[in-house]
Amino acid sequence: MSIETQKMKTKKTCVVTGANSGIGKALSLALAEYGARVIMVCRDRFRGERAMTEVMEKTGNPNVDLFIIDLSSQTAIRKGVHGLKEKYDKINVLINNAGVLLFKKEQTEDGIETTLAVNYLGPFLLTNLLLELLVASGAGRIINVVSEGIPQERFDVTQLTSDKKSNAA
Repeated sequence: MSIETQKMKTKKTCVVTGANSGIGKALSLALAEYGARVIMVCRDRFRGERAMTEVMEKTGNPNVDLFIIDLSSQTAIRKGVHGLKEKYDKINVLINNAGVLLFKKEQTEDGIETTLAVNYLGPFLLTNLLLELLVASGAGRIINVVSEGIPQERFDVTQLTSDKKSNAA
């Protein structure tokens, strides 16, 4: 079977977070080139639409969708997953790629330190809420991407509720 034939037969549904730039965009391009249906999850609509258009134009794959989900917001994650479940009956691959590295302490609308919310709690909640669709694929896969940009320091749980600046500063 030729590569082109394999691409045409690939009907995997793949979700990529942080898909508007960097590794997430590169993954979206590669998956679309392979023939997968790609669901690009981005926080910013303008940047997401621009990236989605680029992926479709470069690959010729029209099966690219965009979902706006801010992983710092548990409400946004739940709303986004509701939309995903309305549109798709299965997900073959979930790639948790989105992340932030902040040099000042910030809190989300949920009262959680932003780096913790986006890099850890958001992907955890998203994954758990999508488990039903991953199981429905028969062999769903979850891939968690971690950047070397994250400082390799000892975790201090007291900083989660402290007013002091974060370890990254």
